[in-house]
Amino acid sequence: MSGDRKPLQIPTLDDDLDDFAPRPKAAGPVSVDAKKAVDTHSAFPSREAAPDGQLNLKGPRPILERFKALCKEDRRPYYDMLEILMDTYEGKR
Repeated sequence: MSGDRKPLQIPTLDDDLDDFAPRPKAAGPVSVDAKKAVDTHSAFPSREAAPDGQLNLKGPRPILERFKALCKEDRRPYYDMLEILMDTYEGKR
């Protein structure tokens, strides 16, 4: 050892852990809704590709506003109206 360095002193730990008591169990059985909520948030995420996709359109504002108004008038989401328009164009409807 070098002249002014002292060996490291590791304190002894008290192994007495009696002050930690186990938590009491729940009063009754866990409800099905509570179990589903826990399972939903604690499950591993799927590695499969999500079935949903996203499409962003850029174009003249009057055309986009016309499409949005058409969807609103018929109370349909954009993807639903797009499908109707594509089916009509392709002759499926």
